[in-house]
Amino acid sequence: MGHYSGAMFFTRWLRDPRSVGSVIPSGQTLALAMAQPVAKAYRAPVVELGGGTGTVTEALLECGLDPRDLVVVERDAYLHQHLARRFPAVRVVRGDAAHLDRLLAGLGVAKAGAVVSGLPLLSLPLLKSRRIVGAIARSLAPSGFLLQFTYGPTSPVPARMLEALELRGEPIDRVWRNVPPATIWRYEHARPRISAATP
Repeated sequence: MGHYSGAMFFTRWLRDPRSVGSVIPSGQTLALAMAQPVAKAYRAPVVELGGGTGTVTEALLECGLDPRDLVVVERDAYLHQHLARRFPAVRVVRGDAAHLDRLLAGLGVAKAGAVVSGLPLLSLPLLKSRRIVGAIARSLAPSGFLLQFTYGPTSPVPARMLEALELRGEPIDRVWRNVPPATIWRYEHARPRISAATP
């Protein structure tokens, strides 16, 4: 399945690199590293952005996530059809992650407990990235969190963007066995600072 998925992903990237964003899909080791914290916390519903060929989707289900608790968003029409066929019990939606809050509202989902993103934020225009992260922030429950992997050395969400959206983030895992090695970041709503009481 891995070779087939890689070839299909590469073909989609050749046809529309801006839509797919990467030459290769996430490796199984990285997918598992993304899925385990989500399954451990289990704050349903879980939303996956950029389902691709289904590597992370499969890992989430293998880690014990109920398919009824999972929503997968994929922009590419061909990959959307592939995911819908491969995971018939999962809600697979074709749409743009920049409109995530509207997509979820259309499904009757108010807020997400967790969002798992395979989107290439660093390769997207800054405004597009801002719209996506903004839509995620609006879609997260107060105790919800976003997991985003990156191949870069720093946070894939710039500090200014985090501050504007009232989010905070930290790296939680480094997946050396992935090619190339990847870092997983966790983001959540920033807790309001408590001012010291004046005497």
